[in-house]
Amino acid sequence: MNDYAISVENLTKFYNDFSALNNISFKIKRGDFFGIIGPNGAGKTTILKILYSVVIPSAGSIDMLGLSPTNDAKKIKSRLGVVPQDDNLDEDLSVFENLIIYSMYFGINKKESFRRASELLDFFSIAEKKNSKVVNLSGGYRRRLLIARALINSPDIIILDEPTIGLDPEYRLNIWNKLKLLNKSGITILMSTHYMDEAEKLFRNVILLNHGEIVLNGSMDYILNKNNNDNIDGASDNTAYKKEDAYNNKRLKSLEEIFMDIVKK
Repeated sequence: MNDYAISVENLTKFYNDFSALNNISFKIKRGDFFGIIGPNGAGKTTILKILYSVVIPSAGSIDMLGLSPTNDAKKIKSRLGVVPQDDNLDEDLSVFENLIIYSMYFGINKKESFRRASELLDFFSIAEKKNSKVVNLSGGYRRRLLIARALINSPDIIILDEPTIGLDPEYRLNIWNKLKLLNKSGITILMSTHYMDEAEKLFRNVILLNHGEIVLNGSMDYILNKNNNDNIDGASDNTAYKKEDAYNNKRLKSLEEIFMDIVKK
């Protein structure tokens, strides 16, 4: 079995004369918690929409779970869970009904869909809102419901596009903890964010985008360690990155500071 859940080679996307993505390549191992980070307009959402077949690339190749989006789109969609940036829940339905109706797209029988929906509502601590209309939910509850809906088909990969945008710290922390548990259970997670503190806390491997190009690619530890070593006199190349270590009393840069340095160049 292929070790990679997703392999992207030379991915390019043009909108008329505008290059949204320029020759992007990266790989995501099965079971990874992988991040795409960068400022607004960097190309994060374009990559994700290509992966879940909403946008057609101009060039490049993609392998997902050993399948081709061109030839095996239906099979891939059955194994994906998608949390879009835009809230597309049905506000006229209850919380529970949103999950049940969505399960029908995957041919899940009624008994099984009821079981899965109940488990997901418990897992995301929204069971008490089961019969509430979505229109009456707060932003935090809606985001949790969106993630729960993406899991109704028991996917191998879940793709999330800035799932905590606009949420207060309590709701963000709740979602972080749930995503960590999902990843620990074996689900491969691909997530975009422009919150660098979120990236540091969640991602094991990451690409940093700017103007449709990858400016950094590697493990979070490697990126933090390498860029801090490059900026600290006398630090050895194999010095382990530790937040509490100030390298001779020199403060370590955060991921956000590292990224801003790159963007300004």
